[in-house]
Order: sequence, then C-alpha cells, then structure tokens
Amino acid sequence: MRRDVVTEVIVDYGEFVENFATVLEATDFINGNLDELDWPLAAWLEDSSGRKKWDFQIIDDGAGGVELVAGEPVKSGSYYRPIH
Repeated sequence: MRRDVVTEVIVDYGEFVENFATVLEATDFINGNLDELDWPLAAWLEDSSGRKKWDFQIIDDGAGGVELVAGEPVKSGSYYRPIH
C-alpha cells in the first residue's frame, strides 16, 4: 500500500477530536450525533504523516443534517503532494 495516499478525516468538537477513514463515515457520525454533540468546530483531511491536505466546509444539507465539502488543497512548501 502506498503510504502517501493514506488519509483520514479529522473532526474537531473543541473538547475532543474524532478521526475517520472516509468522509462518508465522518458525515454519518456527525449527523447521528447532532442532538448530543451539536455541530463540530472544524473538519479537515490529513495524510498518514499528519499533514493537513485541506479543510472541509461544514454546511447545512437542508434536511436537518450536515455535509462536508472539500476546500482548496493546502500548499505548504515542500510538503505539498496532491492526492491522485
């Protein structure tokens, strides 16, 4: 397995963070816990080395839930490697 393409979605609730293998898994967790945890403060994608690839916008999906929309890739000098 190529380690440069292994990623995880990080969801920050302020007092704690959760990490997920996929955006769908993160979205399902957020929507399933809205009554108990409310909206997260932030969400982003990290590679296997902990480098942030991009931030997600957390938006209302119009049906009482949230949707994670990927933003622009983070370009941080020599660390930037686009995910294919």
